[in-house]
Amino acid sequence: MIMKININRYAIIGLSFIASIAMIYFGINFLKGINILKKQNQYYAVFDDVSQLLISSPVYVKGYQIGLINNIKLLDDEPMRFLVGINLKEPIQISKGSYLEYGVDLFGASTVNLIMIPSDGYYQPGDTLTGTKESGLMESVTKVMPKTDSILQRIDSITYALHKLISHPMWTNSIEGIGSTVEQLNNTSKSLNRMVGSLEKDLPQISSNLSVVSSDLQEMTDKLAQMDIEKTYASIDETVNNLKSLTEKLNSDDNSLGLLMNDTKLHDSLNVTIDTATKLLEDIRQNPGRYLSVKVRLF
Repeated sequence: MIMKININRYAIIGLSFIASIAMIYFGINFLKGINILKKQNQYYAVFDDVSQLLISSPVYVKGYQIGLINNIKLLDDEPMRFLVGINLKEPIQISKGSYLEYGVDLFGASTVNLIMIPSDGYYQPGDTLTGTKESGLMESVTKVMPKTDSILQRIDSITYALHKLISHPMWTNSIEGIGSTVEQLNNTSKSLNRMVGSLEKDLPQISSNLSVVSSDLQEMTDKLAQMDIEKTYASIDETVNNLKSLTEKLNSDDNSLGLLMNDTKLHDSLNVTIDTATKLLEDIRQNPGRYLSVKVRLF
C-alpha cells in the first residue's frame, strides 16, 4: 500500500514537471509571437541596422497588427546585415516589391510596418523581404542640431550688431531727427486742415461761380445752336468765289486792271516818262537861264 502511494506521488510530480515544461514552452513561444496551435506564415527581412528592434515587436500593415518579430540573428559580417524573422498570424498575401520599415517612437518602443506595393506576384512563406529603418524624431533632431547651432551663432552676431548700432550716438541723433520730422509733419497736417476748412467755407461761393459759368456756357451753346450755319457757310463760299473771280481778272489781259498789272508796255512808258522828266529837271537845274528867258519873252 505504501509502495503504491509513493508511485502515485512520483507520477504526479512527473506530470507536473512535464506540464510546467509545456507551459514554459507555450509561454516562450507566445511571447515570441508563435502560436503552436495555429498555423502561421513565416517571412524574413534583411536589415542593415536593428537598433532598438526587439523580439515580439508588433508588425502592422496600415495600422492593423498582423504579426510579431520572432527572431533576430546576424546574417553577414562585411557588410553587416541582420536577418529578422516575422511571424504573421493573419493569412495575408504579401505582394512582390513590398518591404518592412521599422522605427522607434518617443517612448523608445519599436514598431514594424509592412509597406504594401501593388504587384501581380506574391511572396511565399519563407521568402525574404527588404527591410529599411525609418528616421526617428531624435535622429531628425540630431541632424537639425548643427544647423540650429549655426542659426544661433548668426542670431548672436545679429544681436551684437543691433546692440552696437543702438548704442552709437548717431542712433540718438537719428531718433531726434525723426522726432523733428514727425513734428513738422504734424504742423503740415494742421496747416492742411486749416486750408481744407477755409476751402470748405469758400466752397458755396465757388460752387455758385461754377454754376454761373456753366449757365453762361449753356447759353452760348444754345446761341451757337440757333445760328444758321448753312447760311454762314454759303456766305463764306460766295466770298471765296468773289476773291477767286477777282484774282482771275487780275491775271487776265482783257481788262484795264489786268493790263495794268500784266502788260509791260505801261511799265516801259512810265519808265521813259520818268527818265525824260528826270533829264528835264536836271537840265533846268544846270541851265536855269534858258528857261527864265523864255518866260520873259512870253510875258
